[in-house]
Amino acid sequence: MAHESPPIASATAKTRGGDTASVGDVLDSFYNVRTCVLDLFEASDLDPTKTRELARDLGVNRGLAWRLSRIVRTEDSTSVAHDVPGKSSLIRFAERCIQLGADQSLIDQLIESVDQYEASIAACTGSRKTLAMLLANQTEKATQQDRERARRTLFEGACSVWGVQAQTRFVTVFLLPSKEDPDMVDAAHVTGYIGFRRLGKRPWPMSYEAVHDAQGNAVTIRKEPLDPRGYEEGQLQLLPDFCEPREPEIEVEINGDYKCFNLAAGPVGNQGITDCVFGSYLSNIYPRYSPDEPNQLETAGFMVLLQAPVERVMFDYFVHQDLESVGEPITHLLDRLTYPHVNREEFFDRQSIHIDETHRTIAQTAKGAYTPHISWYSKLLTFVSERINEPLDAFNGTRFEMNYPPISTTLSRRITLARKGD
Repeated sequence: MAHESPPIASATAKTRGGDTASVGDVLDSFYNVRTCVLDLFEASDLDPTKTRELARDLGVNRGLAWRLSRIVRTEDSTSVAHDVPGKSSLIRFAERCIQLGADQSLIDQLIESVDQYEASIAACTGSRKTLAMLLANQTEKATQQDRERARRTLFEGACSVWGVQAQTRFVTVFLLPSKEDPDMVDAAHVTGYIGFRRLGKRPWPMSYEAVHDAQGNAVTIRKEPLDPRGYEEGQLQLLPDFCEPREPEIEVEINGDYKCFNLAAGPVGNQGITDCVFGSYLSNIYPRYSPDEPNQLETAGFMVLLQAPVERVMFDYFVHQDLESVGEPITHLLDRLTYPHVNREEFFDRQSIHIDETHRTIAQTAKGAYTPHISWYSKLLTFVSERINEPLDAFNGTRFEMNYPPISTTLSRRITLARKGD
Protein backbone atom coordinates (compact mmCIF):
# COMPACT_ATOMS: atom_id res chain seq x y z
CA MET A 1 0.00 0.00 0.00
CA ALA A 2 1.45 3.36 -1.00
CA HIS A 3 1.56 6.23 1.47
CA GLU A 4 0.89 9.81 0.48
CA SER A 5 3.70 12.00 1.68
CA PRO A 6 2.49 15.09 3.54
CA PRO A 7 3.71 18.42 2.20
CA ILE A 8 6.94 19.60 3.74
CA ALA A 9 6.07 22.77 5.60
CA SER A 10 8.39 25.47 6.81
CA ALA A 11 9.61 24.63 10.31
CA THR A 12 11.16 27.93 11.21
CA ALA A 13 10.06 31.40 12.21
CA LYS A 14 12.01 34.61 12.59
CA THR A 15 12.62 35.71 16.17
CA ARG A 16 15.19 38.31 17.25
CA GLY A 17 16.87 38.14 13.89
CA GLY A 18 17.29 34.35 13.86
CA ASP A 19 15.39 31.23 12.86
CA THR A 20 13.52 29.36 15.57
CA ALA A 21 11.29 26.30 15.55
CA SER A 22 8.99 24.64 18.05
CA VAL A 23 9.00 21.02 19.21
CA GLY A 24 5.90 20.56 17.08
CA ASP A 25 7.83 21.75 14.03
CA VAL A 26 10.56 19.19 14.72
CA LEU A 27 8.00 16.41 15.12
CA ASP A 28 6.30 17.44 11.85
CA SER A 29 9.61 17.23 10.01
CA PHE A 30 10.30 13.87 11.66
CA TYR A 31 6.95 12.55 10.41
CA ASN A 32 7.98 13.54 6.88
CA VAL A 33 11.25 11.61 7.21
CA ARG A 34 9.45 8.59 8.61
CA THR A 35 6.89 8.61 5.78
CA CYS A 36 9.66 8.75 3.18
CA VAL A 37 11.53 5.85 4.81
CA LEU A 38 8.34 3.80 4.98
CA ASP A 39 7.59 4.52 1.28
CA LEU A 40 11.07 3.25 0.36
CA PHE A 41 10.57 0.09 2.42
CA GLU A 42 7.30 -0.66 0.64
CA ALA A 43 8.60 0.22 -2.83
CA SER A 44 11.55 -2.14 -2.28
CA ASP A 45 9.37 -4.93 -0.82
CA LEU A 46 11.30 -4.86 2.49
CA ASP A 47 9.83 -5.78 5.89
CA PRO A 48 10.92 -3.24 8.57
CA THR A 49 9.89 -5.60 11.39
CA LYS A 50 12.64 -8.11 10.51
CA THR A 51 15.84 -6.31 11.45
CA ARG A 52 18.27 -9.16 10.73
CA GLU A 53 16.87 -9.82 7.25
CA LEU A 54 16.72 -6.06 6.64
CA ALA A 55 20.44 -5.66 7.33
CA ARG A 56 21.22 -8.53 4.97
CA ASP A 57 18.97 -7.37 2.12
CA LEU A 58 20.18 -3.76 2.31
CA GLY A 59 23.82 -4.65 2.84
CA VAL A 60 24.08 -2.39 5.92
CA ASN A 61 25.10 -3.08 9.51
CA ARG A 62 22.48 -4.16 12.03
CA GLY A 63 22.75 -0.90 13.95
CA LEU A 64 21.55 1.12 10.98
CA ALA A 65 18.92 -1.47 10.10
CA TRP A 66 17.62 -1.35 13.68
CA ARG A 67 17.38 2.46 13.68
CA LEU A 68 15.57 2.49 10.33
CA SER A 69 13.17 -0.14 11.61
CA ARG A 70 12.65 1.67 14.89
CA ILE A 71 11.70 5.05 13.44
CA VAL A 72 8.88 3.53 11.38
CA ARG A 73 7.63 0.99 13.96
CA THR A 74 7.69 2.99 17.21
CA GLU A 75 4.25 4.42 17.96
CA ASP A 76 5.52 7.17 20.29
CA SER A 77 7.40 9.46 17.94
CA THR A 78 8.90 11.56 20.74
CA SER A 79 11.04 8.62 21.84
CA VAL A 80 12.75 8.36 18.42
CA ALA A 81 12.46 11.86 16.94
CA HIS A 82 16.04 12.66 18.00
CA ASP A 83 17.43 9.31 16.82
CA VAL A 84 17.05 9.44 13.03
CA PRO A 85 20.14 8.12 11.17
CA GLY A 86 22.43 10.71 9.64
CA LYS A 87 21.89 12.02 6.12
CA SER A 88 24.71 9.96 4.54
CA SER A 89 23.35 6.76 6.09
CA LEU A 90 19.84 7.52 4.86
CA ILE A 91 21.11 8.23 1.33
CA ARG A 92 23.00 4.92 1.35
CA PHE A 93 19.78 3.17 2.41
CA ALA A 94 17.79 4.96 -0.31
CA GLU A 95 20.30 4.14 -3.04
CA ARG A 96 20.08 0.47 -2.14
CA CYS A 97 16.28 0.72 -2.31
CA ILE A 98 16.58 2.16 -5.84
CA GLN A 99 18.60 -0.93 -6.81
CA LEU A 100 15.77 -3.07 -5.40
CA GLY A 101 13.17 -1.33 -7.60
CA ALA A 102 12.17 1.89 -5.81
CA ASP A 103 11.57 5.00 -7.91
CA GLN A 104 14.21 7.75 -8.02
CA SER A 105 11.64 10.32 -6.97
CA LEU A 106 11.47 8.67 -3.54
CA ILE A 107 15.12 9.36 -2.84
CA ASP A 108 14.62 13.00 -3.82
CA GLN A 109 11.73 13.28 -1.36
CA LEU A 110 13.83 11.65 1.38
CA ILE A 111 16.73 14.08 0.88
CA GLU A 112 14.38 17.05 1.03
CA SER A 113 12.69 15.77 4.19
CA VAL A 114 16.05 15.07 5.88
CA ASP A 115 17.31 18.57 5.09
CA GLN A 116 14.16 20.06 6.59
CA TYR A 117 14.47 17.78 9.64
CA GLU A 118 18.05 18.89 10.30
CA ALA A 119 17.09 22.54 9.79
CA SER A 120 14.19 22.27 12.25
CA ILE A 121 16.44 20.72 14.91
CA ALA A 122 19.04 23.45 14.43
CA ALA A 123 16.32 26.10 14.77
CA CYS A 124 14.66 24.45 17.77
CA THR A 125 17.53 23.30 19.99
CA GLY A 126 20.78 23.48 18.02
CA SER A 127 21.62 19.78 18.28
CA ARG A 128 20.03 16.35 18.57
CA LYS A 129 21.45 15.86 22.04
CA THR A 130 19.76 19.03 23.27
CA LEU A 131 16.55 17.97 21.51
CA ALA A 132 16.62 14.70 23.46
CA MET A 133 16.95 16.68 26.70
CA LEU A 134 14.08 18.96 25.72
CA LEU A 135 11.79 16.04 24.89
CA ALA A 136 12.66 14.41 28.22
CA ASN A 137 11.35 17.54 29.93
CA GLN A 138 8.10 17.66 27.97
CA THR A 139 5.75 15.95 30.43
CA GLU A 140 3.07 15.37 27.84
CA LYS A 141 5.50 14.09 25.19
CA ALA A 142 8.40 12.30 26.88
CA THR A 143 8.23 8.61 27.66
CA GLN A 144 9.29 6.89 30.86
CA GLN A 145 12.21 5.40 28.93
CA ASP A 146 13.33 8.87 27.83
CA ARG A 147 13.30 10.19 31.38
CA GLU A 148 15.10 7.19 32.83
CA ARG A 149 17.78 7.43 30.13
CA ALA A 150 18.29 11.10 31.00
CA ARG A 151 18.47 10.30 34.72
CA ARG A 152 21.05 7.58 34.10
CA THR A 153 23.24 10.06 32.25
CA LEU A 154 22.92 12.42 35.22
CA PHE A 155 23.82 9.57 37.60
CA GLU A 156 27.00 8.74 35.69
CA GLY A 157 28.15 12.36 35.66
CA ALA A 158 27.20 12.92 39.31
CA CYS A 159 29.28 9.91 40.43
CA SER A 160 32.34 11.54 38.92
CA VAL A 161 31.60 15.06 40.18
CA TRP A 162 30.60 14.18 43.75
CA GLY A 163 32.87 11.17 44.16
CA VAL A 164 30.33 8.69 45.56
CA GLN A 165 27.81 6.16 44.26
CA ALA A 166 25.50 3.50 45.66
CA GLN A 167 23.39 0.62 44.42
CA THR A 168 20.27 1.25 46.51
CA ARG A 169 18.91 3.99 48.77
CA PHE A 170 16.00 2.72 50.81
CA VAL A 171 13.51 3.96 53.38
CA THR A 172 11.10 1.78 55.36
CA VAL A 173 8.49 3.38 57.61
CA PHE A 174 6.01 1.71 59.95
CA LEU A 175 3.22 4.07 61.04
CA LEU A 176 1.12 2.92 64.00
CA PRO A 177 -1.11 4.22 66.82
CA SER A 178 0.92 5.66 69.67
CA LYS A 179 1.78 3.34 72.53
CA GLU A 180 1.25 6.25 74.95
CA ASP A 181 -1.52 8.44 73.54
CA PRO A 182 -4.44 7.03 71.49
CA ASP A 183 -4.78 10.37 69.67
CA MET A 184 -1.19 10.36 68.41
CA VAL A 185 0.91 8.34 65.95
CA ASP A 186 4.27 6.62 66.43
CA ALA A 187 6.68 5.55 63.71
CA ALA A 188 9.48 3.06 63.26
CA HIS A 189 11.85 4.56 60.71
CA VAL A 190 14.62 2.62 58.94
CA THR A 191 16.82 4.08 56.22
CA GLY A 192 20.16 3.41 54.60
CA TYR A 193 22.38 2.69 51.64
CA ILE A 194 23.28 -0.63 50.06
CA GLY A 195 26.55 -0.89 48.16
CA PHE A 196 27.70 2.64 49.00
CA ARG A 197 31.09 3.26 47.39
CA ARG A 198 33.41 6.23 47.96
CA LEU A 199 35.26 7.43 44.89
CA GLY A 200 37.07 10.13 46.86
CA LYS A 201 38.30 10.48 50.43
CA ARG A 202 35.83 12.66 52.32
CA PRO A 203 32.92 12.18 54.76
CA TRP A 204 29.43 11.82 53.30
CA PRO A 205 25.97 12.38 54.87
CA MET A 206 24.16 9.03 55.04
CA SER A 207 21.02 10.18 56.86
CA TYR A 208 19.30 13.42 57.81
CA GLU A 209 16.97 13.79 60.76
CA ALA A 210 14.33 16.52 61.02
CA VAL A 211 10.59 16.86 61.48
CA HIS A 212 8.54 19.75 60.10
CA ASP A 213 4.87 20.61 60.38
CA ALA A 214 2.70 21.37 57.33
CA GLN A 215 3.91 25.00 57.37
CA GLY A 216 7.57 23.94 57.29
CA ASN A 217 8.36 24.77 60.93
CA ALA A 218 10.80 22.50 62.76
CA VAL A 219 9.26 20.23 65.39
CA THR A 220 11.09 18.61 68.31
CA ILE A 221 10.99 14.83 68.22
CA ARG A 222 11.43 12.09 70.80
CA LYS A 223 13.21 9.00 69.59
CA GLU A 224 14.86 5.83 70.78
CA PRO A 225 17.09 3.42 68.87
CA LEU A 226 15.63 0.26 67.38
CA ASP A 227 18.88 -1.43 68.36
CA PRO A 228 20.24 0.10 71.61
CA ARG A 229 23.66 -1.56 71.57
CA GLY A 230 25.57 1.51 70.34
CA TYR A 231 27.71 3.67 72.62
CA GLU A 232 26.95 7.19 71.28
CA GLU A 233 24.29 8.80 69.11
CA GLY A 234 25.91 8.03 65.77
CA GLN A 235 26.37 4.35 66.59
CA LEU A 236 23.02 4.15 68.42
CA GLN A 237 21.31 5.04 65.16
CA LEU A 238 22.83 2.03 63.42
CA LEU A 239 21.34 -1.43 63.01
CA PRO A 240 24.69 -3.28 63.09
CA ASP A 241 23.25 -6.68 62.12
CA PHE A 242 22.38 -5.16 58.74
CA CYS A 243 25.55 -3.08 58.24
CA GLU A 244 28.72 -4.12 56.46
CA PRO A 245 31.09 -3.51 58.14
CA ARG A 246 29.04 -3.98 61.33
CA GLU A 247 29.94 -0.64 62.88
CA PRO A 248 30.82 1.96 60.24
CA GLU A 249 32.18 5.17 61.75
CA ILE A 250 29.40 7.76 61.95
CA GLU A 251 29.95 11.45 62.70
CA VAL A 252 27.01 13.59 63.88
CA GLU A 253 26.64 17.29 63.09
CA ILE A 254 23.87 19.89 63.17
CA ASN A 255 23.04 21.92 60.06
CA GLY A 256 20.08 24.25 60.63
CA ASP A 257 16.95 22.20 61.26
CA TYR A 258 18.72 19.01 60.22
CA LYS A 259 20.86 16.59 62.17
CA CYS A 260 23.29 14.87 59.80
CA PHE A 261 24.77 11.41 60.29
CA ASN A 262 27.92 11.32 58.18
CA LEU A 263 29.94 8.30 57.15
CA ALA A 264 33.53 9.17 58.02
CA ALA A 265 36.19 9.38 55.32
CA GLY A 266 37.60 5.99 54.45
CA PRO A 267 38.87 3.65 51.73
CA VAL A 268 37.80 4.31 48.14
CA GLY A 269 36.53 1.92 45.48
CA ASN A 270 35.64 -1.65 46.31
CA GLN A 271 37.84 -1.56 49.41
CA GLY A 272 35.38 0.80 51.04
CA ILE A 273 32.00 -0.63 49.92
CA THR A 274 29.55 -0.11 52.77
CA ASP A 275 26.02 -1.15 53.70
CA CYS A 276 24.88 1.44 56.23
CA VAL A 277 21.47 1.11 57.91
CA PHE A 278 19.89 3.36 60.55
CA GLY A 279 16.79 2.73 62.62
CA SER A 280 14.79 4.72 65.20
CA TYR A 281 11.46 4.60 66.98
CA LEU A 282 9.73 8.00 67.00
CA SER A 283 7.07 8.59 69.65
CA ASN A 284 4.00 10.84 69.23
CA ILE A 285 5.31 12.16 65.94
CA TYR A 286 1.92 13.14 64.43
CA PRO A 287 -1.65 13.72 65.59
CA ARG A 288 -3.71 10.67 64.70
CA TYR A 289 -6.67 12.57 63.26
CA SER A 290 -7.29 15.57 61.04
CA PRO A 291 -9.01 18.52 62.77
CA ASP A 292 -12.79 18.88 62.58
CA GLU A 293 -12.61 22.12 60.57
CA PRO A 294 -14.15 21.83 57.07
CA ASN A 295 -11.74 21.42 54.16
CA GLN A 296 -8.77 20.90 56.47
CA LEU A 297 -7.08 17.51 56.30
CA GLU A 298 -3.65 16.81 57.79
CA THR A 299 -1.06 14.39 56.46
CA ALA A 300 1.48 12.08 58.05
CA GLY A 301 4.53 11.55 55.90
CA PHE A 302 8.23 10.96 55.59
CA MET A 303 10.90 12.16 53.20
CA VAL A 304 14.26 10.99 51.97
CA LEU A 305 16.82 13.51 50.71
CA LEU A 306 18.40 12.22 47.52
CA GLN A 307 21.75 13.95 47.57
CA ALA A 308 23.98 11.04 46.49
CA PRO A 309 23.91 9.38 43.05
CA VAL A 310 22.23 5.98 43.38
CA GLU A 311 21.07 3.34 40.93
CA ARG A 312 17.65 3.07 42.58
CA VAL A 313 15.57 4.33 45.47
CA MET A 314 13.00 2.17 47.27
CA PHE A 315 10.50 3.64 49.74
CA ASP A 316 8.19 1.27 51.63
CA TYR A 317 5.35 2.66 53.72
CA PHE A 318 3.57 0.34 56.17
CA VAL A 319 0.45 1.89 57.69
CA HIS A 320 -1.28 0.15 60.60
CA GLN A 321 -4.79 -1.01 59.81
CA ASP A 322 -6.14 0.85 62.85
CA LEU A 323 -5.02 4.20 61.42
CA GLU A 324 -7.84 5.81 59.46
CA SER A 325 -6.70 7.54 56.29
CA VAL A 326 -8.30 9.09 53.22
CA GLY A 327 -7.44 8.08 49.67
CA GLU A 328 -4.18 6.66 48.32
CA PRO A 329 -0.70 7.56 49.63
CA ILE A 330 0.66 10.77 48.04
CA THR A 331 4.09 10.76 46.41
CA HIS A 332 6.13 13.79 45.35
CA LEU A 333 9.65 14.09 43.98
CA LEU A 334 10.54 17.58 45.17
CA ASP A 335 13.06 19.79 43.40
CA ARG A 336 15.65 20.76 46.01
CA LEU A 337 18.00 22.46 43.60
CA THR A 338 15.55 25.26 42.84
CA TYR A 339 13.74 25.12 46.20
CA PRO A 340 16.40 23.96 48.69
CA HIS A 341 14.80 25.02 51.98
CA VAL A 342 11.02 25.11 51.54
CA ASN A 343 9.12 22.23 53.19
CA ARG A 344 5.61 23.69 53.18
CA GLU A 345 3.13 21.13 51.89
CA GLU A 346 1.04 23.74 50.08
CA PHE A 347 4.01 24.29 47.73
CA PHE A 348 4.73 20.62 47.01
CA ASP A 349 2.72 20.38 43.80
CA ARG A 350 4.56 23.23 42.07
CA GLN A 351 7.95 22.12 43.44
CA SER A 352 7.55 18.59 42.10
CA ILE A 353 9.44 16.97 39.24
CA HIS A 354 7.30 14.79 36.99
CA ILE A 355 7.45 11.06 37.75
CA ASP A 356 5.98 8.18 35.75
CA GLU A 357 6.48 5.62 38.52
CA THR A 358 3.65 4.84 40.93
CA HIS A 359 3.46 2.93 44.18
CA ARG A 360 2.24 -0.65 44.36
CA THR A 361 0.80 -2.77 47.13
CA ILE A 362 3.16 -5.26 48.78
CA ALA A 363 2.28 -8.41 50.67
CA GLN A 364 1.71 -8.37 54.44
CA THR A 365 4.46 -10.90 55.10
CA ALA A 366 8.23 -10.56 55.33
CA LYS A 367 8.83 -12.90 52.41
CA GLY A 368 6.05 -11.29 50.40
CA ALA A 369 7.84 -7.94 50.67
CA TYR A 370 11.11 -9.45 49.40
CA THR A 371 13.21 -7.34 47.05
CA PRO A 372 16.14 -8.67 44.98
CA HIS A 373 18.06 -5.45 45.65
CA ILE A 374 18.43 -6.13 49.40
CA SER A 375 19.08 -9.80 50.13
CA TRP A 376 18.26 -9.56 53.87
CA TYR A 377 15.23 -7.27 53.58
CA SER A 378 12.73 -9.88 54.78
CA LYS A 379 14.87 -10.41 57.87
CA LEU A 380 14.93 -6.65 58.48
CA LEU A 381 11.12 -6.42 58.36
CA THR A 382 10.83 -9.27 60.86
CA PHE A 383 13.32 -7.52 63.15
CA VAL A 384 11.36 -4.24 63.10
CA SER A 385 8.05 -6.03 63.60
CA GLU A 386 9.40 -7.75 66.70
CA ARG A 387 10.92 -4.55 68.07
CA ILE A 388 7.64 -2.62 67.84
CA ASN A 389 5.63 -5.65 68.97
CA GLU A 390 3.25 -5.52 66.02
CA PRO A 391 2.77 -8.30 63.43
CA LEU A 392 3.41 -7.49 59.80
CA ASP A 393 -0.10 -8.56 58.81
CA ALA A 394 -1.44 -5.65 60.92
CA PHE A 395 -0.05 -3.21 58.32
CA ASN A 396 -0.99 -2.26 54.78
CA GLY A 397 2.18 -1.79 52.79
CA THR A 398 2.96 0.11 49.58
CA ARG A 399 6.26 0.40 47.72
CA PHE A 400 7.60 3.14 45.48
CA GLU A 401 10.70 2.50 43.36
CA MET A 402 12.62 4.62 40.87
CA ASN A 403 15.79 3.93 38.92
CA TYR A 404 18.48 6.64 38.89
CA PRO A 405 16.58 9.23 40.94
CA PRO A 406 17.94 12.71 40.20
CA ILE A 407 19.89 14.73 42.72
CA SER A 408 19.23 17.15 44.37
CA THR A 409 15.67 16.09 45.17
CA THR A 410 13.53 14.91 48.06
CA LEU A 411 11.23 11.93 47.74
CA SER A 412 8.12 12.51 49.88
CA ARG A 413 5.43 9.96 50.72
CA ARG A 414 2.39 10.87 52.85
CA ILE A 415 -1.02 9.62 53.87
CA THR A 416 -4.01 11.87 54.51
CA LEU A 417 -5.42 11.44 58.02
CA ALA A 418 -9.16 11.00 58.47
CA ARG A 419 -11.18 12.95 61.02
CA LYS A 420 -12.04 11.20 64.25
CA GLY A 421 -15.26 9.25 63.86
CA ASP A 422 -15.29 9.39 60.04
